[in-house]
Amino acid sequence: MVSPAGLVAEKAAATAFANVVMGRLNRELEKKYQMWKNIRTEISSLQTDLGILAAAVDDHQTMPAAPRTAVTRVYGEEIRELTHDIEDCVERFLHRITCKPGASRARRSVHAIRTFRPRLRFAAKIKEFRSRVAQARERALHAAMLADGAQQSNIIDTTQRAVGYAQDCHHPVGIEDAVMELRRLLDIEPNQDEAEGTPAAAQAQLRVVAIVGFGGSGKTTLAKAVYDTVHVEGSLRCAWVDGHSLDHKDADGIIKHISEKLHLGEGCSATLPTEYHQDRYLIVVDDIKDKHLMHWNTLRNAFRNNGRIIVTTATQSVANRCCNHPREEDRCTFGYVYNMKSLGEEDSRKIALLGRCTPELVLGAAKLLKKCGGLPLALYSVACQLSCENVLTATGTFCNKLCNELGTYLEREDDEPNFARLRGVLTENYTSLSDYTVRTCLMYLGIFPIERPFKKNVIIRRWLAEGYARHHQGRHQTAANENFKAFINKSIILPLVPISNDMGKTCKAHGIMHAFMLHKSMSKKFIMPFGAQQKKVRHFFIHDGNGVNTGTMPDIDLSRVRSLTVIGNACDAISSFSRYKLTRVLDLEGCIDVKDCHLKDICKLWNLRYLSLGPNITVIPKEIAQLKLLETLDASKTRVNVLPVEAIELPCLIHLIGKFKLQDPVKAERLPKECMLETVAGFVPDKGRGFLLLMDHMKKLNKVKIWCECEETEQGQADMNGNLS
Repeated sequence: MVSPAGLVAEKAAATAFANVVMGRLNRELEKKYQMWKNIRTEISSLQTDLGILAAAVDDHQTMPAAPRTAVTRVYGEEIRELTHDIEDCVERFLHRITCKPGASRARRSVHAIRTFRPRLRFAAKIKEFRSRVAQARERALHAAMLADGAQQSNIIDTTQRAVGYAQDCHHPVGIEDAVMELRRLLDIEPNQDEAEGTPAAAQAQLRVVAIVGFGGSGKTTLAKAVYDTVHVEGSLRCAWVDGHSLDHKDADGIIKHISEKLHLGEGCSATLPTEYHQDRYLIVVDDIKDKHLMHWNTLRNAFRNNGRIIVTTATQSVANRCCNHPREEDRCTFGYVYNMKSLGEEDSRKIALLGRCTPELVLGAAKLLKKCGGLPLALYSVACQLSCENVLTATGTFCNKLCNELGTYLEREDDEPNFARLRGVLTENYTSLSDYTVRTCLMYLGIFPIERPFKKNVIIRRWLAEGYARHHQGRHQTAANENFKAFINKSIILPLVPISNDMGKTCKAHGIMHAFMLHKSMSKKFIMPFGAQQKKVRHFFIHDGNGVNTGTMPDIDLSRVRSLTVIGNACDAISSFSRYKLTRVLDLEGCIDVKDCHLKDICKLWNLRYLSLGPNITVIPKEIAQLKLLETLDASKTRVNVLPVEAIELPCLIHLIGKFKLQDPVKAERLPKECMLETVAGFVPDKGRGFLLLMDHMKKLNKVKIWCECEETEQGQADMNGNLS
């Protein structure tokens, strides 16, 4: 049963989608076309239907993989295409009917006459969309009926899979040091004499260690290893509790359940009998989730004397909550978050290659093991697959083939057993996200190659430019930050250098999750390598020259492409930018063959919201003024030294990144009365006062980077400081 909170979240997600797609259109109609009441009625009805379809997409994407039928898959693809087609139509229409700012009444009248036919065509198109939406809704009801019965009988229990994996690992690899560290943190040293080894006050202290990490990283295996060694020694009462067994228990029920495991007798409640307070306990709660936290204080207080508690969780916030307790006057609770570490190359080979470490096999498996990212469950799955092969066929060539097909194994919907547990973990990470807009943001990360870290700010700005970070009340920046935080929280994104607020500036996606996301995105034709012969691809990428290089542009429909991301040689992808009719994002900072001559066509892409340029760009042309919707201009990798004032005048520009001087002279009458810029990183102050004058108009500025040079005059520096203050 869906909780009220869940229904609110689904409604908010659906409303956000409808508002973002149709909001601009409604505003224009209200301002300029109020007499078109029929169109406004159609728009309102279409907006409602879009909200319903958004919820349908959410339901479709959260279905467990096993019960999904071919009908529901086709239905999901139809919904995505329909919503994209509507958005394309709306953006083309608004671009066509919008008159230039500051136009006279006469010009506006002439413009209205000239756009009369486009408005008629748009009205007809809206009716067509309404018909398609109505048909899709009918098919949605039918598809839901087909999937409902199968869904009830085939739900995959990823918790049971994880337990099964832990039971299979009789001889875990690479955890000896971790076991000793956890015992030290819990103050359970081997053969420790309690009377002499540790002060009584320290022994009586509650100690909690939360083991946190990505699903399949060995959390349960590590906790089980500690539990087994302590249990064999017999120095502490021990209890192992599976998190899913707590799902339907209240606080007293949880304490009673644990007390029975500890053999403490009957009648136990949230307050344990006094005679048991002197005993020491080791309690392991495996796979604790957010929903269990409402009873955490009760559990902690019941075992706060002499308790030793290990919890395992895949969620960073849950681990933090379990280890952070309010300080009490008579005692200090010890809490520690233990982050799981990836296995090294040698241990990875031991698990995956089953001891067959021939030079040819090791060399051929290197790329496969790198993609597994030291994740024990992924390595175990590879080992299961290799064990099915004949010794003669399990070669480096076979490993290379398995590496190329890994995404297929991770998303198969049959009964393939070797990767079943891993598929369950990855699917649970995907479907447990709050709504389909968050899952879209996750799939979008497949654009970036796994071996190249990405910056948080780049990801968030691209999400916003694409319209994928959506909030039903318009707080899209907040939604983007929350999405990124959710991925960090689930260890889907890993900060390379942890910082105080757990939101690393430079990150990378978890290797095996990246393979899963990329394959899922490509199977939905959401992301594709450039040159793929697919219709209506939304996002193309080129990594190190994987594009088509035939000397002529391939016969691909680029008019609906929303983004192009290039690292290395762009090949044919940049031979004709004019074909990218609706492109929102051009990420070319890693592209080595985009030159100044290409900027003329780039500056005609009216729908562009995000533009980053590469090392062979030397000049930003004045034609940049045509990009009225541009939000981010990143020239940090270019050789541009002087910025035309036309860039500053862009009405929607929020982030300006590079190392610039401003083109002189700057005329005061050309300066915008209000500037949207929030980030200027950065500019080079010189004898001119252009930037200083502009900063008076940058009321929303919250980040400034200044490149100071030795020859800067004292007066110029003083003026600059005055403007900054």
